Amino acid sequence: MQSVLRTPALALPASLTRRPLRVRAMAWLRLGLARRRERQYLAEMEPRMLRDIGIGPHDAHREARKLWWEV
Repeated sequence: MQSVLRTPALALPASLTRRPLRVRAMAWLRLGLARRRERQYLAEMEPRMLRDIGIGPHDAHREARKLWWEV
């Protein structure tokens, strides 16, 4: 039998795990929207800027195509 450990795609900080569901849901959505925004910025970067941060154009394109809840 094979065992696989997985971490949640959008893990919340431990301080939020004891909060009411609506608070956790809003935090999860904010985190997802922030990730989406960062990926949009990444997609808009010029190749020179990508090289400065050590990412190739192919990697940037692949990351930018991910959905907001994907890690």
